[in-house]
Amino acid sequence: MRPLFSITLSLFIAVALCAQTLNDSLKTDILLRTYIESEQVPLNREVVYNVELRWQGDLSKYKIGAILEPAVNNLTTRGSGSSNKVHTAPDGSIQSTKKITFYFRPVELGMAYIDGITIRYTDTVLDQEESLISSRIGVKIIDPVSEPGESPLIPIVSWSFVILIAGGLIVFIYVRYRRRKEEQRLKELSERKETVEEKYLRLLKETINFTPDNIKDMLTELAHLLSGYFSECYNIPGTNLASDNLIAILTEKDLRDEEIERIKNFYARADLVKFAGEKVNESEFHQLYDTVELLLENQAKRRMNES
Repeated sequence: MRPLFSITLSLFIAVALCAQTLNDSLKTDILLRTYIESEQVPLNREVVYNVELRWQGDLSKYKIGAILEPAVNNLTTRGSGSSNKVHTAPDGSIQSTKKITFYFRPVELGMAYIDGITIRYTDTVLDQEESLISSRIGVKIIDPVSEPGESPLIPIVSWSFVILIAGGLIVFIYVRYRRRKEEQRLKELSERKETVEEKYLRLLKETINFTPDNIKDMLTELAHLLSGYFSECYNIPGTNLASDNLIAILTEKDLRDEEIERIKNFYARADLVKFAGEKVNESEFHQLYDTVELLLENQAKRRMNES
């Protein structure tokens, strides 16, 4: 008899504990609802996606975690907003609502999708953490609609007219600008003699035009142009001097030590490419080109200051 009583008592306690646990879980009455305001949205309108949480009790009953922007397909984010509302039901109970609204712009015609989101929250009464998961929602992106008071052809005609006028104006301004620049350049050349530095800066821009297929040849031309400048500027006989002999002569001229060092590095690299067959990439060619251009520009400034 005693064992039967013990078993009956144990079953009674277990049922009571299960009932208590079930009762506690029922206290977590938060509801999640996600929805879009329209299942078909024109291409030039916005998809409005709402996340709504509702529960019995005041706002402090649940602490809602950060609600991240959902992953989307065929949509881009425009912005979001949130609001909280508390009201009293006819039966006198307090109901709280938290609403987050996301605004998305359609990308192209067809179906667009908003993935489900996971919302984590804490029941401040029971001091326990829970989570809710929403489902994926699809929306159909349809043809754009006309704005109020607007004919469908008006935007096309208007934009075509604007583009035509703007294009004609740009071409007119560009042609007029280039003509004036050319006239100004010819006038300046006629009024004064072109300096050696100006001559070689012009030749640099006119003759050194590299492509991925002719970088090696252009580097040889670049070295030849620089040697020609030094030969003409400092009256050095011959333009085919070995780089070592040329540098030895230049050390006796009015060049600064850092310029001599840059010249040495330039010819050392150019000789390795020309005679040792080493390769040079576009980035390195740009650096070597900039070295020559900077040297000519500094020389031009020095000559101007001296005069």
